[in-house]
Amino acid sequence: MIAKSMLGQILMGFYLKLFHYVGEVRLNKEDLDPREIHIFFSIYFTSGFIMWGYTFIAMATMSSNIPIIVGLICSSMHALTPLFYRLTNKSCLPTNILLSTALIHEISYTHFLGGFYFNKLHWLAIFPLIAGVVSGKRGILTWSSITLIVAVICLFFQKNGYHSEKQISEMGIFLGQILMVIGQLLMTTTIIWVYAELRKQSEKILQNQNKKIDDLFRVLFHDLANPLGRISIGLTLAKRDIPPNLTLRGFDIAKEASDSMMQITHNVRRMYALSKGKGELDLSYISLKDSIDYIQRVFSEELGNKKIQILFSDEEIKNLKLLVEPISFNNQVLGNIISNAIKFSPEKGTIFISATLLPVGQFKIEIKDQGIGIPLELMDHLFDIQKKTSRPGTKGEHGTGFGLHIVKSFVEVYGGNVEIESFEGNAFTPGSTTVKLFLKGRYE
Repeated sequence: MIAKSMLGQILMGFYLKLFHYVGEVRLNKEDLDPREIHIFFSIYFTSGFIMWGYTFIAMATMSSNIPIIVGLICSSMHALTPLFYRLTNKSCLPTNILLSTALIHEISYTHFLGGFYFNKLHWLAIFPLIAGVVSGKRGILTWSSITLIVAVICLFFQKNGYHSEKQISEMGIFLGQILMVIGQLLMTTTIIWVYAELRKQSEKILQNQNKKIDDLFRVLFHDLANPLGRISIGLTLAKRDIPPNLTLRGFDIAKEASDSMMQITHNVRRMYALSKGKGELDLSYISLKDSIDYIQRVFSEELGNKKIQILFSDEEIKNLKLLVEPISFNNQVLGNIISNAIKFSPEKGTIFISATLLPVGQFKIEIKDQGIGIPLELMDHLFDIQKKTSRPGTKGEHGTGFGLHIVKSFVEVYGGNVEIESFEGNAFTPGSTTVKLFLKGRYE
């Protein structure tokens, strides 16, 4: 038992040294998933064992030296593939070299066993599997095509008499059959076992990360809600001491902003609970006109600084009520859209809001600005939180780039949809961006 334990430690130590040597550059940069190297080595060691096994069988039982020489060259090249991994810092080239050497070895060995009819060609089915594990769909398609072409060529040669007579002894055939069974079992079992083990580890890491995120959100919600609540209460108490005939516009804005932050914090907490499958968002019919009035108050300073107007038709808007969650619609949806419109609009610009009843029973709410527009390369990534889409505004305003992702998330919870049309302005034509919200609603 002690000897086995020591042997296991020695082998594991050797493997880890080789692992870190091969992936040193990428591992230090932390831009490579270590699983990729582990899977590569599972293929490398099992395929190497099989190739050298067939080479030794050829040396002991074949009358021709050609498959022996080819086997030695290919097995040696195969043994060097970790060096190619270290030199290129990518798995694609070394994997293709590994598979190419194995394929040449396979063709040579099969040719001197009697050609297409010998069952060693069963190994061709393994090549797309290996390529797919390492390189994905591209690897599967590439090596499926290569192995199919090789099989057709072998069949063509067989039918036209271009094959060698069997130059292996009965013992060689017997040993080859044993190696084929053991080799296929070893390779498929090892690759799947390594893949399953790495997946298990990844799921465990992901669960731990999710737990940390959950804990962070709980602390964040709690720590934000308490001071915001105190600010709101403090402003309310302070307002009582202000003489009735004295109007402090900034004070009112601060009070409304603190109340909005409290509502947003509460709403984000609910949205987070929804994402975890807990609770439901309460939808109700709210006046679009009231929401626009609220937005004009909240952004009064930004609108005034740029002398931007928000225009809409009273006939379209005043009696329209939308089925949404009020707090999130006013702050996260309409607030983010108007914030972007102001940010990317020039001075003295105009933001137009319109509403249209659609045949499907939804309303199309359009918010259109006269801004600089959105570059074509960003249009496909506007709702992707993983992509960087943030840009400075016309006066250097900064943002996070998350606004439209948040808009889409809430609108979809309402049962609606979001579309965006935009074109960049030039010397002759002004730019424009139109955000279209498709929401349920009714006239009252």
